[in-house]
Amino acid sequence: MSFSTARFQRSIVLDGTPAALWPLLSDTNRVNRMMGLPASERVEAGENATLAIRARYMGVPVAWREPPFQWVFEQWFVSERIFDAPFPVSRVVVRTALVPQGQQTRVDVDVVVESRWFAGWLAAHLVVARQFLDDMLKVYRIFERAAAMGRIPPARSQPRVSAARLQAAQGRLAQLGVAGPLAESLVQHIRTAADADVVKMRPFVLADQWRADRQEVLRLCLYATRAGLLDLEWDVVCPGCRGITERATTLGELAHEAHCAACNIHYHLNFDEAVELRFSVSPDIREAYDATYCVGGPANTRHIAAQLRVPAGGQADVALRLAPGAYRIRAVGAAGQADVDVREGGAGELALALGQPAPTATATLAAGGGSIQLANPTDADMLVLVEERTWTTYAASAAIVTAMAEFRTLFSSEVLSPGVGMAVRTMTFLFSDLKDSTAIYDSIGDAPAYARVRDHFALMRRIIDERHGTLVKTIGDAVMAVFPSAGDAGEAAVAIQREFTLGEIAQGRPALRVKLGLHRGPCIVVNANGLLDYFGSTVNTAARIQGESLGGDIVLSSAVMEDEAVRAMVERERAQVEPFERQLKGISQLAMLHRLWLPEAARLAATPPAGQADRRTPHRAEGGLPPAPQGW
Repeated sequence: MSFSTARFQRSIVLDGTPAALWPLLSDTNRVNRMMGLPASERVEAGENATLAIRARYMGVPVAWREPPFQWVFEQWFVSERIFDAPFPVSRVVVRTALVPQGQQTRVDVDVVVESRWFAGWLAAHLVVARQFLDDMLKVYRIFERAAAMGRIPPARSQPRVSAARLQAAQGRLAQLGVAGPLAESLVQHIRTAADADVVKMRPFVLADQWRADRQEVLRLCLYATRAGLLDLEWDVVCPGCRGITERATTLGELAHEAHCAACNIHYHLNFDEAVELRFSVSPDIREAYDATYCVGGPANTRHIAAQLRVPAGGQADVALRLAPGAYRIRAVGAAGQADVDVREGGAGELALALGQPAPTATATLAAGGGSIQLANPTDADMLVLVEERTWTTYAASAAIVTAMAEFRTLFSSEVLSPGVGMAVRTMTFLFSDLKDSTAIYDSIGDAPAYARVRDHFALMRRIIDERHGTLVKTIGDAVMAVFPSAGDAGEAAVAIQREFTLGEIAQGRPALRVKLGLHRGPCIVVNANGLLDYFGSTVNTAARIQGESLGGDIVLSSAVMEDEAVRAMVERERAQVEPFERQLKGISQLAMLHRLWLPEAARLAATPPAGQADRRTPHRAEGGLPPAPQGW
């Protein structure tokens, strides 16, 4: 039983809307660090998602249990710490609420302190009421200025940076051909950012902060690692809580599966979601303390829009301000989930009974102003999450990184262990072949023909690299390339055909007829003789689709053709689209394919060789083909 309970309240009005301030105010790890609170020394998972944490405060060991944070996106968040004896304070609850006031936000902080004896009561009134709340509001004021400038707060004290080593590493980076404003931004970031912002850096987050292209910042970080400015690591991410469960310095250290102690689940690794590349400043350049000051704040799991505890036999009404998107509602430890699409014109209210079979149909909720009524008829408290169904777009996944030409060039030794195959949910494969290459050798001679074929490979590699793909291997006159994005693969295919028609003609040479086929889907990435390679039915199908090309055209599977970026490209290029069906060799299902002719290729294409005329005419299944998408 507590000695007494004290409550303290403070408010501050900040310039900026809740949307602008939430990313910083909800970053409780950053808040605690800037307030000078102690870092966690040990964190263990307990029952009911509670964490057991140990730290030192003013040299004195302190231990506490921390139930899961509760919050509603851009509105409020609550933390609770239950301290072990003999610490004089038994329990502290801090609630922070963001109340919109036009272009400003009133931030209300409410602290409840339960003390074991008089020393705790005295500490509450002297430390919490004064120093703790004063320090918190000072940090919030710093965040106000940072949000107005659109940047992260700098380090509060001067970081310890080796200027000579930093300059030398920047010079090596320039020798690798990487210089200019982006490189300067990275160097300035290393000089001035707080420790937490130079360890485990996510390149796509940096890119958004710098308003730069994400792929270019990722490329910069890869070169900076080779120059000795950064170190890289592979983080294994839990599909449940999306926390980091393991870290590896090389791909070869990764295993087939991992275990998350917080969720108590084993899961198989895949390259799309479960493995992410992050970067930290090299310790030779700067001392940076990798410490955790808060484990469970909202900023640690940004995919969760709301997290709250619904008491046994009780209910909770939650007003949400969500952006349009795909979400799900689930209770931790309970089976099932309710899928919700948040959109304009969605339902204003949604009622759910926890512990009951989830609805089979996807519900809708109004964007920006829907509410959810949660009823818990069970005899146990339930922790409920409203989270995004889609995976984060801020992660440089292993699927993206390993498909980059720069990664394969700079880190050629980075491969999986023999026998370990990683699943990739979605990649786009481009297969090419040079049509009538034998005739080229016969017509101009071996040496000139070989030079032309060699130049054709070099040009294709450049085009593929420029569109964020990588040339995996060549097989005779054929090329296999991979892209994380179907849109980039389509753009590469257009550039290849354009270069080998108009580009060749502009140089006074006859056009080369290149056969191209694209397909998209899941695959397996493996270590094949010391190189990363891809296998699976998607790869086999892509190779077969390339066989349906006539030369000068581009043949796409329906999976590629349905991609939004590809559709926009087809319309922009005013490409002629010929849908047709084929029974591909070794593939049981009939394939629906789409042959694209660019305007210049259609004009230059000669009558198909004898025996292939039927392939220019789309095969029509009984009842005819479905119409092409509108506007094509």
